[in-house]
Amino acid sequence: MADWWSNGRKNWWKIAAVVGGLILVLVLGTFAYAYATLPDPSKLDLAAGTVIVKDRHGTLIEERNAQGARVNPVTLSNINPLLQKATVAVEDKHFYQHHGIDWGRVIKAGIVDTLARRPEQGASTITEQLAKIAVLQSPKKSILIKLREAMVATSLESRYNKSQILEMYLNTIFYGHHATGIEAASQVFFGKHASELTLGEASLLAGLPNAPSYYDPLLHRDRAKARQAVVLDAMVNEQMISQAQADEAKAAPLNFVFKENRSSQAPHFVDFVFEQLENLYGPSVVNKGGFVVTTTLDLTLQKAAEHAVAVGQQRLGSLGADNGDFIAIDPKSGEILAMVGSADFFNNDIKGQFNVVTGLRQPGSSFKPYAYEQAFRSHKLTMGNLLDDTSRHFANGQFHDFDNRDMGIITAHKALLLSRNIPALETMQTAGVDNVTQFAHAMGITTPLKNEVTTAIGSSEVRMLDHAVGYGVFATGGTRHDPVSILEIKDTQGNTLDKPNPPQAKQVISAQEAYLITYILKDYSSAWNLGWNKPFAGKSGTTNDFRDAWMMAYSPNLVIGAWVGHTGPGDQNMHGVFGTMVGSSVLRDFINNGLSQANFKVESFQRPSGLVDGPPCQNNANVSPSTSASPSTSPSSGRNVGSEKEIYLPGTECAAVATPTPSPSPTLTPLPSLSVVPSIVPSGLTPSASPSASASGSTAPAPSASTAPIP
Repeated sequence: MADWWSNGRKNWWKIAAVVGGLILVLVLGTFAYAYATLPDPSKLDLAAGTVIVKDRHGTLIEERNAQGARVNPVTLSNINPLLQKATVAVEDKHFYQHHGIDWGRVIKAGIVDTLARRPEQGASTITEQLAKIAVLQSPKKSILIKLREAMVATSLESRYNKSQILEMYLNTIFYGHHATGIEAASQVFFGKHASELTLGEASLLAGLPNAPSYYDPLLHRDRAKARQAVVLDAMVNEQMISQAQADEAKAAPLNFVFKENRSSQAPHFVDFVFEQLENLYGPSVVNKGGFVVTTTLDLTLQKAAEHAVAVGQQRLGSLGADNGDFIAIDPKSGEILAMVGSADFFNNDIKGQFNVVTGLRQPGSSFKPYAYEQAFRSHKLTMGNLLDDTSRHFANGQFHDFDNRDMGIITAHKALLLSRNIPALETMQTAGVDNVTQFAHAMGITTPLKNEVTTAIGSSEVRMLDHAVGYGVFATGGTRHDPVSILEIKDTQGNTLDKPNPPQAKQVISAQEAYLITYILKDYSSAWNLGWNKPFAGKSGTTNDFRDAWMMAYSPNLVIGAWVGHTGPGDQNMHGVFGTMVGSSVLRDFINNGLSQANFKVESFQRPSGLVDGPPCQNNANVSPSTSASPSTSPSSGRNVGSEKEIYLPGTECAAVATPTPSPSPTLTPLPSLSVVPSIVPSGLTPSASPSASASGSTAPAPSASTAPIP
């Protein structure tokens, strides 16, 4: 036994020695290959390369190149010393002590990344960043690339002094808005030379290269100012400036000019793509260029979307709608097919460069499907159950509906289709506020939601892009696909550099659960007389005082959404623009004309198996009374139930009542035709011209005036 144990130990040592030798050979071989394939650091290429962005069919969207991207590289003596210090403080505080690699930062970053189990801290020095930008010129990320980067950085330090390296870096780094190099950035952002920058201006510019799109002061002023504060604090910590100087610079006004020229067929989308590229490969490597990006965009649909937004502006502009957006995605893959971020990218009066598709706005009643779906899937409510559309008190105050009228007892089906607010609040309570907000996040909403009942009617801000993902879950029969914008990246010789893996699909709800909402919303266009000639389900949303008007729609193979609002001069809102009016102008043009011109075939909805047909409920005995806030089971003089067919998840259906007496109330199918102009619709069924869904007449705090949705 002892001999066996001794022989076994010897064998294990031999195996370990062989494995160790192979690892050593592999490591040495990697070093040798990295060294043998190093480019010549003396041949620095500081010219900004080309980035070509194409649509999914290979049509050019935009080309970014050196022409106009950088203005006159300057010597270090022509760059304000404050900018030099700010850059060193925030990017590489040991720049003047190390020899290309800051081993202390490397070790710290390794420990932090190991504990976090993901990349949390960068360890690249200014010299390594210069090596990556000017010598290696590759957007790839790998151990071999990092090794070569370190080798080139060491070589650069042996060839050039620190002043030369800093000068090359400041003339090469990307600051955003097509500005490569600090002189170009100074001209583009502030209309002055780099030598003339103030401490406030220098500290703001020094913070931008870390993420030019994310910290863009034109679009994200708060982020840019927060980053500026980080830079100034770093300068104080390194004793480059005093605390008083930092405080003064933080408070000093910044006078931006934003001088740039641009030619693009989809500028908001290209900016969105560049933000994704910067997250993947780093902003300076992306700006360095030398590659071709094939995106998910379909320029034919993009042009149709732009035309639809223009139609909306033409028809609703007289009512104060000076801005609008549009999104189209393939719900089966999450691929973005069209993105119009504003009515006019180059119109600063409406803040046209801000992408409203990715910005935060209140969705109004377009949020309601999440509340109803959660109630349906948890068996706390069915579309045939009864809800009480009567003004009453909820957690935030006394509420009445948008038309100041009560419809009495109606089915959940009719309540959602007619976009009644009081039943939506009741449904939110029945389903549970926490349950609905958690479910909305599972559907694709990525932003925080208020833990309040009014979230059901759109009081919490969301991104339209997220909202489109959420509606895509209904479209696909329960599967969520997060947004995708990049299909492939190639170098200028046609070699594939990367094919980003799309986010993994997630099954959020069952096909049967998803179809419950589709069954109701597929009639929205006809119910509200929107005039769509293709089979889309839809839901509108309008916030109080007409600040935001939304229209979301979906088919099994396309999700679209549009918004209009007022973002121009003056703190004012629109005058009588409902979400349904967006549906009858913007979406109607896109659906009826744009899709036909693009030869886009819209798929029809197919009912999944496993659902049960049944009549609407005569009471709410099929749901738990302990969890339902539904009305009394006794007859009501305001009863408006109807006798149409409903569909149910198995086991939740209502029993048929053998009663020959016909109901005198109007039935849900077919509905009376509802106009998108509320004042000309039959009384009692639609909103009046004066929206008022906010709480009133209550001792409890009322929601803000902008939280109340209207169809």
